[in-house]
Amino acid sequence: MTKPLRIVGMAGSLRADSYCKIVLNSLADMLPAGSEFVSLDIGELPHYNQDLDSPVGPAQVHQARDLIASADVVLMVVPEFNHGIPGVLKNALDWLSRPAFNSCMVGKPVMFATLSPGALGGVRAQYQLRETLAAMLCKLDPLPEVAITFIGQKVSDGQLTDEVTRTFTQKILSQFVAQI
Repeated sequence: MTKPLRIVGMAGSLRADSYCKIVLNSLADMLPAGSEFVSLDIGELPHYNQDLDSPVGPAQVHQARDLIASADVVLMVVPEFNHGIPGVLKNALDWLSRPAFNSCMVGKPVMFATLSPGALGGVRAQYQLRETLAAMLCKLDPLPEVAITFIGQKVSDGQLTDEVTRTFTQKILSQFVAQI
């Protein structure tokens, strides 16, 4: 019997009922049976400050790094803010990228989806996110990109309800998990 897949999810938005959290929870529901899923609340991390980045640094940072280190996979759902990734996500990635070249993210398989209320679905944020994750030495498999357009029309009552989006996202997630 194989061990369960351990997945850490990160929503790139802090809003309680954010579209990112809705889509992330939908992805969690699509994971293979027996998977262990937990969300990392990136809003709990302080602003990155190298003076605080030490063995006795913020407990939230050490907990986040330990959580990522214990995971097999990281899933991210990210909105596009001003043609890029939100500052709160960049802050979390800065903490998780340390120590440089030896962080909890090195070699970690990462799948991400972006979304927006407009016609581009966050594709401009994808470039920035991919560049940051590559610099962190994450494992980024060449999969079709998941960019969810007009997100407000695709969710209802806290669920991703658009069947075309659900089917496509499930297909990409299954391909990603198969490569682990």
